[in-house]
Amino acid sequence: MVVVHVTDRLTGFLRDGQDALERDDGAAAVTAFTSALASVPPESGMTVALAMALANAHRLQGDVLQARGVLAGATAALPRASIEEAHALGAALIDAGAPLEASACFARVLSARPSDPAALGAMAAARRLLADPGQAWTLIQRALAIDAKHPALLFTAAQIRHDLGDLRGATRWLDAADAARPNHAPTRMQRAYTSLIAGASTEGWAAFESRALPVPVTRARAWQGEALAGQSILVTAEQGVGDQFQFVRFVPLLETRDAARVVVECHADAVGLFAANGLDAVPRGSATETDWHVPMMSLPHRLGLGDAVHGTRVPYLAAPSPADEASLPPRTSDARPRVGLVWSGNPAFPGRFMRDLSDAMLPTLVGFDGVQWISLQQGTKPDPDEATTNGLASLHSLAPQRDWSATAAMLASLDALVTTDTGIAHLAGAMGIRTWVLLQAVPDWRWGLSGGTTPWYPTLRLIRQKRAGDWKGVIAALHAELAGAFVRG
Repeated sequence: MVVVHVTDRLTGFLRDGQDALERDDGAAAVTAFTSALASVPPESGMTVALAMALANAHRLQGDVLQARGVLAGATAALPRASIEEAHALGAALIDAGAPLEASACFARVLSARPSDPAALGAMAAARRLLADPGQAWTLIQRALAIDAKHPALLFTAAQIRHDLGDLRGATRWLDAADAARPNHAPTRMQRAYTSLIAGASTEGWAAFESRALPVPVTRARAWQGEALAGQSILVTAEQGVGDQFQFVRFVPLLETRDAARVVVECHADAVGLFAANGLDAVPRGSATETDWHVPMMSLPHRLGLGDAVHGTRVPYLAAPSPADEASLPPRTSDARPRVGLVWSGNPAFPGRFMRDLSDAMLPTLVGFDGVQWISLQQGTKPDPDEATTNGLASLHSLAPQRDWSATAAMLASLDALVTTDTGIAHLAGAMGIRTWVLLQAVPDWRWGLSGGTTPWYPTLRLIRQKRAGDWKGVIAALHAELAGAFVRG
C-alpha cells in the first residue's frame, strides 16, 4: 500500500511539473519536481531521473547554480544508477559547469565499459574543464583510436589542442570535425576562438558570427554595415559584463555611419555607468524601437575593422563620481599603495576551474606586504577572526558594490588593481586603470597566447601561467612586478 501511495503522489507531481513547463511556468515546475524528488526514497532508483528533471526546471528559470547543486547531489545515487543514467548525469553536470562531479559519473561508466569511446570523450571533456589538458588529450586519443571519425570526438580533440596552445593542431582537428559534421555552430565558434586568440582579424570576426545572436523584440532590421543615413540603431550587449565593457568602445564608430540615434541595451547594473559616459543606455529587454539592430560583439565584423581594436581610445569609460573616502580603509602610516584584488568571477561560469584563483592561494598572494590589499570581490564580508586564522588579516574587504558605477568609483580611488580574468579587468582597462591580470596558461581568446601586454588595453599587464595550473609561478611573478612598481628603495 505504501509503494502505491508514493507512486500515486509521484505521478501527480510529475504531471504538475510537465503541465507547468508546457505553460512556461518555471517556478511551478521547480516546486512540482522538488516535491517529486522528495517523495521517493534514495534506494528507489529514480533519484537521477528526477534530479535531472528538477535541474532542467531550474535552468529554464535561469538559475544555473541551483541546477548544478541538484545534479551534484544526485551523484550520491551513482551506485544504484544504470550506466546510461550515469552517462546522462555526467553530461548534464558538464553543461552545468560541474566537471569534477561529472568525472565521477564518467568513471562509473568507464569502470563498466572501458572501451566506450563516448565515455572516454566525455571524460576528456571533463578533464579539460578541470584545467588538465594533458590528461584530456590522453583520453581523447584513446577514444579516437576506437572511433576515428566521430564528430563529437573530433570537436573535443580540437578544443583540447587549443587548450594546449597548439593552434595549428586545433585547426587540423576542426577541419576534420567540419568534414564529419558540416555547419555545426559550436565547431564554427571554436574556429573563431582559435583564430581570434592569435589576434583580431577579418576571418576571426566572421567566424565569431556563428555564436547565438541576440534577437530584438522590436521591428528593427538587422544591421550589416549599411549607411544609417539619419536613422536609429539599437546595440545590444551580450554574454558577460566584461564583454560589454570591452566592446562598447566600438559604439561611437556608428556615428561615422550617420546614425541619428544610437541606443545601447546593456546589463541593468551598467546603465548608470554608460549613461554617465554619454551613451543612450537602457536595460536589456527594454524593447526600445529603432530602425536597426546590431549585437554589440558583432560591431568589429559589421564595421569591417579587421585587426583594429582601437586600444588607443583608452580610456573610454570614467567613474561618474568619486568614491566616498570613508568607505575605504584609511591609508597606512607609511602610505602604501592601495591595490584592489579580485580572485574569482561568476560562479556560474563553466570554465571557472581554469580561470579563477582558489581561496587556498590567497594567503600567499596577499603575503606581499608592500601594498595595502583591498578586496573588491563580490560576496559576504568575511569574519575578521576567520580572516586572521586563514592568513588574510591584511586583506581589507569592502561591502559588495551596488552597481558598476560604484565599482568604477572605487577603482578610480585605488592606486592599482590585481584581478583574474573577470568583468572588472575589462572595466579597469576601459578606464585606463593600472592593472595586473592573472591568466591561465591558455586564456580566453581576447588575451592572446603570449606577451605581457594586450592591444585592447594599454594599462594592463598580463601575467601568465607557464604551465596549466601554475598559480604559484603567477603569484611569484606578480610579487616581483609589484615590488618593482611600488616598493621604494
